[in-house]
Amino acid sequence: MLGLAELVGKLRDVFVDLDDDPDDGNDENTWDGLPQGRWTAPRDLVNPILLEGLEAAADKGIGLAHYALALIHDPNHNENSHEAGSAYWYARAQQGQVLTGVPKEWAEAHAAHLARTAKHAHHLLEAARLGEPLALLDLADQSGDPAFFEQGHSDVDADPAWVADLAQRLGRKGDAGKWLTLAAQAGDTDAMRELIDTHDAGDSSRCWTWIYLAELLGTDLTADDYHAVHEGGSPYDDDVGGAVYVDGLGGVKLAPLDVERDTLARQAAMDIFSQINCTD
Repeated sequence: MLGLAELVGKLRDVFVDLDDDPDDGNDENTWDGLPQGRWTAPRDLVNPILLEGLEAAADKGIGLAHYALALIHDPNHNENSHEAGSAYWYARAQQGQVLTGVPKEWAEAHAAHLARTAKHAHHLLEAARLGEPLALLDLADQSGDPAFFEQGHSDVDADPAWVADLAQRLGRKGDAGKWLTLAAQAGDTDAMRELIDTHDAGDSSRCWTWIYLAELLGTDLTADDYHAVHEGGSPYDDDVGGAVYVDGLGGVKLAPLDVERDTLARQAAMDIFSQINCTD
């Protein structure tokens, strides 16, 4: 049996965007009473028995159970656009008009969409109130609520580079730097480059540490990385032809450190590299 933390991890992984994965007509993973559409979860992951258990756990104030239910009922993840139905026909039905046929189906679909939306919001807010970091992170992403950052969370199962981008979107520069650093310390060379260009630009020893760490990971941040593209940004194709544009980044240019500071920067990079290898 899955523990709640493992279940939440799987729930966060099983959604796909239908725009990238068109419906092939196979509906073996849909069944009555559960969200349908973007689910790729097998029946033994989410089923009525599991939902009943999660509801019972949520009633006892277990935050992770609330968060799992928020994920299950999130209409942004488990609906096709047509499954949201029609607000127009829903409003007409609410006004007392008797509907039949397709308008009735659309009105009922919209009612179901509103119910899912309400369940998602309720469980997400409860999970956040109970202090679940992932729920707080989702609230920050969806509504700009800064509680996740204000509470100083750092141990959360989320891509630190994405958390850094979220912090940047919320205008929290210090938090963005903190999470970019965590991403860099985990081996994200793009995060290292961004730290060099922005948050750590005034600390040459720190910048050289990132350059040496990236080098240990097989990336030379001092090398230019330019390539030809089409006007829209796609890689240039000689068979297509047309105007050529240049995209990419120039290599990092930094003044060299003195011998002592350079030795310390190399050692710091090696220490972080060792930690990365220990967690692989």
